[in-house]
Amino acid sequence: MCIIIDANKMGGFLTEPPNQAAAAAPIHDWLRKKGGKIVYSTGGKFAAEVRGRAQERLTLYARSGQAIQIDARRFQDDESSLANDGIKSDDPHVLALARESGARLLYTDDADLMDDFKDKRFIDKPRGKVYRNQTHVGLLTKSTCARVTAGD
Repeated sequence: MCIIIDANKMGGFLTEPPNQAAAAAPIHDWLRKKGGKIVYSTGGKFAAEVRGRAQERLTLYARSGQAIQIDARRFQDDESSLANDGIKSDDPHVLALARESGARLLYTDDADLMDDFKDKRFIDKPRGKVYRNQTHVGLLTKSTCARVTAGD
């Protein structure tokens, strides 16, 4: 059960204490109580987007078993390919991370990334789903991350 949190949501999500805004609260509960995990990377474009305090908070989530870091080298070729494959967003690294990890749930407000993430050409078997607010809480139990384990 994994989720990718886009950079446009990461800052508010990783504040200390955690932002308990209506949209983020169910994700925090899911991580703490139901075994959900954040999938992230700190290489490639992720390094520019997730740094400083956010990086430290993600490390704490990983130490507590609530996050899994994927080495960006594992998906850098796929990221390059996606960037040239007609995607609408400027986030091929997010799509490549999903494909490498098996994560099929994304928390974002980026409309172009949402379209790409739900596009069968880019994320399939199973298809990508987007969590935007608490009305999507049902997605938190359906998210998979079949390709990685906490030891990856």
